[in-house]
Amino acid sequence: MASTMAQHHSCRLKLAAFILLLIFCLSSGYETAGESQQQWKRPILGSKPPKCDNKCYNCNPCVAALVAPNHKVVTEGDESYYLLSWKCKCGNKYYQP
Repeated sequence: MASTMAQHHSCRLKLAAFILLLIFCLSSGYETAGESQQQWKRPILGSKPPKCDNKCYNCNPCVAALVAPNHKVVTEGDESYYLLSWKCKCGNKYYQP
């Protein structure tokens, strides 16, 4: 019984250490704007959505949407890779940003 509790405690410590390391790695990015001045920046993943003002002609609301293209031909190794692109969407129609 005591060994099970020790294993559980050890597993929790490892998980806590991993989470702290992950948080530290994600929050430690910075860029220097000079020799003495440092500015913190957020990690940026992917691209930002386009501004869809006046991109859907007279349709409202015109909002940014991520679109995955239809793959007609699948080759080996493609099942986990797909491209996403930003489009402007109004109703059920998509427009180029």
